[in-house]
Amino acid sequence: SFRFVFLIRKPSSAIPSLYRCFVPPLNSITDVHDIDPTELGYRELRILFDYLHPPTSSPGKSAPADEPLLIDADDLLADPHAMIQSLCSHLSIPYSPSMLSWPAKEDHDIAKSLFQKYAGYHEDALHSTGLEPKPPGQKLKSREEEDEEWEEKFGVEVARKLREIVDMCQEDYEYLRGFRMRV
Repeated sequence: SFRFVFLIRKPSSAIPSLYRCFVPPLNSITDVHDIDPTELGYRELRILFDYLHPPTSSPGKSAPADEPLLIDADDLLADPHAMIQSLCSHLSIPYSPSMLSWPAKEDHDIAKSLFQKYAGYHEDALHSTGLEPKPPGQKLKSREEEDEEWEEKFGVEVARKLREIVDMCQEDYEYLRGFRMRV
């Protein structure tokens, strides 16, 4: 059988991270120099998600066996073991703790060859060796703290542009997040 699984990420985390690919040094690899908000996919994912699940679904409920699953990256990184174990249970596949690590050079070589087309965009993931939980107690940044951080990293003009794009994607993210898998 087949089941869709979507991974979403908070726009205020995803968009500045993506923007790094459009400035030195990564833009020499990606060969892209500006962010296009129409290519971020939050709205399109919402439309696809709504198409794939019946209208009887509602946020926060457990998904029936044929509905798509939605995982929020923050939840995944809060407790990778529990989230992957739950995902495996939903998909009726056996869970193994080894799913949380990929230390072998051959795993990295396979991933690099598969993601070669997207060089620069997945550098952190390609150099990782597993999913580790985020340290407990990390507080969420306020909107003002995010803006300040972006101004320091990218300058005032880019920070304003990032905020505008994040705000444009936030409603669709919040809608999707309401359907996320919980453990």
